[in-house]
Amino acid sequence: MAWIKLPGDQDTPELERVTRPYRAQGRPVPSVIGVMKSSPKTLRSVLKMNYAVTFGGSTLGRAKEEMIATAVSAWNDCFY
Repeated sequence: MAWIKLPGDQDTPELERVTRPYRAQGRPVPSVIGVMKSSPKTLRSVLKMNYAVTFGGSTLGRAKEEMIATAVSAWNDCFY
């Protein structure tokens, strides 16, 4: 259950721009990142950093990066 009231993905023009890629794919902003929606500037910065260091930021490729992320999450009992 969420305890923090977060703005909607389209509540402001900036949030609409930042969350557009997720909506275009028909998926929600991941909760672990979505908690930053109350500060769109922070959310945008975290997303830029995330894309820079993952999903193509290495020579592993997206499939291997996803497998590593899944294994690490399972190892840490992470429910995300």
